Amino acid sequence: MESVSFDTLTFDHPAAAKPARVSASVHLPMQVDRPFPCMVILTSSAGVQRHREHYYAQALNDAGVAAMIVDSFTGRGVRRTVADQTLVSGAQMEGDAFAALALLRADPRIDPQRIGVMGVSKGGVATLNAAIAVRQRWRGGFDQLFDLHVAICPGATAQHRDPTTHGRPIYFMLAGRDDYTPAPLAIEYAERMRAAGNRRIKVKVYSGAHHGWESLGPVFDIRDAENWSCCRNFIEDDGRHFVVAAGRALSEPEYQAWARINCVTRGARAGGGTAALKARATNDLLAFLAAHGFGVAKPPQAAAIREDDIVST
Repeated sequence: MESVSFDTLTFDHPAAAKPARVSASVHLPMQVDRPFPCMVILTSSAGVQRHREHYYAQALNDAGVAAMIVDSFTGRGVRRTVADQTLVSGAQMEGDAFAALALLRADPRIDPQRIGVMGVSKGGVATLNAAIAVRQRWRGGFDQLFDLHVAICPGATAQHRDPTTHGRPIYFMLAGRDDYTPAPLAIEYAERMRAAGNRRIKVKVYSGAHHGWESLGPVFDIRDAENWSCCRNFIEDDGRHFVVAAGRALSEPEYQAWARINCVTRGARAGGGTAALKARATNDLLAFLAAHGFGVAKPPQAAAIREDDIVST
């Protein structure tokens, strides 16, 4: 593991315009020929966790894929954003991801044509935003794109009015019992992206899983969690939020204020993962990556589909 730091990419969005220096850890496979494919890993609202981000980095390394875990919080003086999602915005994490992409593309150990991005929950939101075509215009002269996207339990209450993507492969990995970032909204977003022209989208719902299935053990309550699952809105091409319940478009600050009064609730459930579920989901992830030239697939029987899983390709 190597530690690096870099300046984030700021761009034309009110939640992504403040400069910051963030840190990251680079994890390289031990016994694979270079250059490596690589996945940028963005964190959930809980920040960098051993059982989640470091777990995925190790699984990727075992499959011959490098990983960079981006810590979007520490450099901004934040430990977690569970209770206040404005402490670090999804747009800021998106800027961090693209800054990481530029750094990796200049690293001779990394294959510049095989760099993807993935994230859980809040990191999944930034992962999807990085795929949306109109946001490249917001990023001005920065023209680099990720080659692949994996969003695990992403929030999808805020969807772009124009869901056109860059056409790169996208994998939605969803939990059927998620009351934090509900699967039906993400499924709808995936379908809208397909209708807008991207046919390389795969959706899988683990129907018995809860949000944050990487946490093994009983389901637990996150009592202080800001829950935005009822705050349905569409992001316009100018960055404003058209709030369905309000019937009008609001600027970013206006939307944040409106939502906290009208639709944000407190509390969510998470965890409840089992070793079998975690292994199955991880093998599904690795198989998706291998199908697109990232690493080596696990044996097919290890990624078998259960009858209660819902798959859409």
